[in-house]
Amino acid sequence: MEDFTHEVIIFFAIILTVAGLMTFIFHKIKQPLILGYLVAGIVIGPYGLKLVHMPEVLDASAEMGVLLLLFGIGLEFPLSKLRKLGLKTYAIIAIIELILMFGFSFLAGLIMGWSMMDCLFLGAALGSSSTVVIAKVLTGMGKMKDVSTTIMMGVLVVEDLAVVLILSILSSVVGTENIETITLSLTLGKILLFLFGAMLIGLAIIPRALNWASKERQGETHSEQDEVIMLTALGLCFGLSIMANFVGLSMAMGAFLMGIIVAESKVGESIHHNTSRIKEMFGALFFVSVGALIDITQFSTFIVPALVVIVIMVFGKVVGCSLGTRLVGYNLSVSLKVGMGLGQIGEFAFIVAKAGMDLGVVSDFLFPTIGVAVAITTIITPYLIRLSYKLEPDRWWQERKQRLKASS
Repeated sequence: MEDFTHEVIIFFAIILTVAGLMTFIFHKIKQPLILGYLVAGIVIGPYGLKLVHMPEVLDASAEMGVLLLLFGIGLEFPLSKLRKLGLKTYAIIAIIELILMFGFSFLAGLIMGWSMMDCLFLGAALGSSSTVVIAKVLTGMGKMKDVSTTIMMGVLVVEDLAVVLILSILSSVVGTENIETITLSLTLGKILLFLFGAMLIGLAIIPRALNWASKERQGETHSEQDEVIMLTALGLCFGLSIMANFVGLSMAMGAFLMGIIVAESKVGESIHHNTSRIKEMFGALFFVSVGALIDITQFSTFIVPALVVIVIMVFGKVVGCSLGTRLVGYNLSVSLKVGMGLGQIGEFAFIVAKAGMDLGVVSDFLFPTIGVAVAITTIITPYLIRLSYKLEPDRWWQERKQRLKASS
């Protein structure tokens, strides 16, 4: 037991030291920190310096990272905020984009000779963009209050909800010889029953219980009060995750739902603040574990499909999101900013790909292919967003009409 404890401590010392060094380097060269985590994983992983000898501990840490990441996302979007975002409008944009992404992904996968499950999981992986990357770029540009930014944030919420739902469906139907209509109907019914049941019961009890607990502990120090509430919220997060898994759904869905429920309490913002550091640590371990799974020795094998995935992603997002935004009444300039701003693969892609690997239903090349595509699209995102602000197609069109009118 003592030897195991020592190995675990050494294991975490190596991971966090290498991750810290890589993120420092990437921060200095002004690149997203997620790339630093991925590179750290590649360095210490079985295809790099082979410093990782306890993959089971890394897997457990990665699973914790997934749950805490999704719990944190849920905390950022209480129902009151979701209503203010105008989800009906953003749902139209997201649905148009998701249909196109699934269609393009499935077609490209079939052309490359991939299996049906590879195509389905690729479509799900490409369904969501990166909230972290987009928010960081737009904050740096001082564009967080722009109309296009508000639209992007709304679409990102719908995307995340849709991908969690899609992942749960895929996780439930894998292993069947034929995915029949009745199987999908039962799976969807089970998901909706769990979703609405958890939300109705949770919203009726948990926010009030947390508010009551907060009042009961008002005589204590601020630190003690925060500690008790935070631990309670984390316990609820893992509890609903286990319940979701028990009924055959993704644990990630349970964590996400509990985040939304807890956010409705008066202490939701405090819980989000106090759990953010824990989330960041385990989130970092998740991305490091993802990097460790990328087989760089087979780079020449998956670089071509990765480039195909990148083309699909950027083209599909730009066309789908721009078209959807234009159809709901926004001008060309805003539509193009939304489309180009969302033209990268989000963190959910890793969660989806890893879920497929854990279920044993996707090919080994899918994960490293997505890994390379994520890295490249993350790097080009700042340039796409800056370009979208320079194009201004509405102004160009107006100026062209004026020139034609003057010439006639």
